[in-house]
Amino acid sequence: MADPEQAFPFPFFGAGEADYYMWAEVHVRFGREPTSSQREVIVGTVPGPLRNTVDWCEGRQLLAASGLFLHGAVIRAYPGGGEPDRMGEDGWLYAAPSRIAALNADIEAWLIRIHEECPILAAYRAEDPDSGGTRLSPWHEWSLARLPGLLPELEQALDKGTHATSMAQGVMAMARRAGNLPRLGVFAKNVISWADGPA
Repeated sequence: MADPEQAFPFPFFGAGEADYYMWAEVHVRFGREPTSSQREVIVGTVPGPLRNTVDWCEGRQLLAASGLFLHGAVIRAYPGGGEPDRMGEDGWLYAAPSRIAALNADIEAWLIRIHEECPILAAYRAEDPDSGGTRLSPWHEWSLARLPGLLPELEQALDKGTHATSMAQGVMAMARRAGNLPRLGVFAKNVISWADGPA
């Protein structure tokens, strides 16, 4: 459990050591709409493997995502550290664990950097059940404790059909799996479950 006295710069749902199967995506909701010069910095510093799709919606919602061949992009972007990459039994190429750790560290460093440019309200990275999910960190647990203050914003996004909706559904699904929704007295009809896919 996260130390309640430990503080993080903003909520990051899904923080930790993520494993990936074919793709990865990170959603960022800013506290206000970034200026054009801030957008340039934000987009220009997206980690290389997540530059396949960089898409804004609603002015302050950003999606940065890989293509379907994430591991190939990770291998090209980060040194291997002596560990071998491998070909899985499913025929897919998998980057060495040290390369995946480098991507995860790069994502966290990028989020912290862009938060200094324009304040982040919350960030979200889906867990990929096909890869075994994410070893969630204290930052994720701390983020769950901040959920009550984010609920008005997230609930407004549930029915919009945008990237903001995907983020809101995913955050709520993580909270439900952690047992937080009943304590908050929240009922959200559009909350997805683990069985529905990545959350």
